[in-house]
Amino acid sequence: MAKGFKAQHFEDYSIVKGNVKVKLNLKQYGEKLQKAQYWLDGQIMNDMEPYMPIQTGNFIQMTKARSAALQGTGKVCAGAPPMGRFLYGGKVMIGEISKSPWAMEGETKILTDKNLKYGLVEATPQWFETARKNHMDDWLKGIENILKGS
Repeated sequence: MAKGFKAQHFEDYSIVKGNVKVKLNLKQYGEKLQKAQYWLDGQIMNDMEPYMPIQTGNFIQMTKARSAALQGTGKVCAGAPPMGRFLYGGKVMIGEISKSPWAMEGETKILTDKNLKYGLVEATPQWFETARKNHMDDWLKGIENILKGS
């Protein structure tokens, strides 16, 4: 866990339904929940990487650095700017005026219907969704193991 990072999860929870009031103190689970969240955030990044496009490796390294800074918060950076939005969407973008993928400075880019071609065979657009589809059971099992203390 990052030094100095202390997230508070679910200190207590209460719900009222009609005449029934339930109050749960989940503070005892806080440390395990925090550990599980930290693990999950890192695992998601690791599992996304094989599906991410790679040319020089710079994009993946920038994305990993941003995700590492967020690890434990429940947020993961799927694609670091400025190219993340473009690559994640999987569609060619062109300048609104120039109609070129190499838009003029300050020119707004618009989506086309043309798919991007990634150099890596395993790379897919929306690689988080691909990772989630392929690894959700592993993520749930990992969280369960942490919460059980195994």
